Amino acid sequence: MEVLFLLVGMLFIALGAAAAWSEIRARLKATSVQGRVVGFSTSHRNKPQSPSFHSVAQYVGPDGRTYYVVSSLGSSAPLHRVGDDVTILVKSSNPQDAVFKSSLSFVLAAGLASMGLLSVMVFRWTFRISVFSLIADAVVLLAVAYQLKKAWRKVPLSLEQWREHKKEIFGPKIFTWETKDQIAWADPTGVTIALTNYAKSRRFALPILFALGFVALFFGYRSHMKVNAFLEEADTVTGNVLRLQESESSDASDSTTYAAVVEFRDKEEHAFTFVDRFSASPPLYHSGETVRVLYKRTNPSAAQIDRGLWNHWLALLLYSVGTLFVALGYSSARRHARLGLKSTYE
Repeated sequence: MEVLFLLVGMLFIALGAAAAWSEIRARLKATSVQGRVVGFSTSHRNKPQSPSFHSVAQYVGPDGRTYYVVSSLGSSAPLHRVGDDVTILVKSSNPQDAVFKSSLSFVLAAGLASMGLLSVMVFRWTFRISVFSLIADAVVLLAVAYQLKKAWRKVPLSLEQWREHKKEIFGPKIFTWETKDQIAWADPTGVTIALTNYAKSRRFALPILFALGFVALFFGYRSHMKVNAFLEEADTVTGNVLRLQESESSDASDSTTYAAVVEFRDKEEHAFTFVDRFSASPPLYHSGETVRVLYKRTNPSAAQIDRGLWNHWLALLLYSVGTLFVALGYSSARRHARLGLKSTYE
């Protein structure tokens, strides 16, 4: 089943690369023109009571005509204010091929790629070649392939058709002065309500985000220093997995996991045995496998399997979570400062 981590990781990395390439492609051979936010468009998707607001900017194309571009990025509260100056990237060869210039695409790409890389690293850490793992992974791959075959269109789209289909769904919408009435303009009252709700939620969300972020960073630092202190006092030897110890899950699934029971000898040739702190199904190790062991010189009973960088797994996790929460809090604070306390909708 570890192959699911690999598949999901590759999917997220591919999505991140696609998001980054889409932004890079939009900037290639494009001219930056000044635009001004004149309103918002709404899309309800599958939640009629929770519309998504997309900024609408007016700009003058290289041909001298006035155009309106609807941002492909929407939010439950407007990302801009009416009257904000924005940069629009316009293709010189086609004034109606335009997008908002934004770094959010790269932030999204980095986030997706990071999650994908983490998932691939988990696969690399947990995967062990065995008959069981190969059979289980083969079954998973066949199931995924079968579902993809069922979802595949009977009449596949050509590359050009796919690009047009993708642009229609995800791309920005361009309108002229004559067709601007076709824009699904947001109701000013709805915009005001959304901004008011956003301001109320921010009063609680912003302190919570910063608090969670700094608490996670603090405990990540403590975990990092604790592991470093152990490593400074630890010797490395070779150990052997004697057997696998079963552990019953405490949740409703009643699944059984397995932890390695490892034997090693210290520098004085005294034998010690310990149970690995990680228990998984399928097991991470098998009986008879050789592993590297770290043990404390002054107390050999304090020992663990040496996992290299993953010795700091808890600190890495807490650092990542803390950084994410602080970044979200900072982004929310900047957005609030840009939007102001009241909406300005004309």
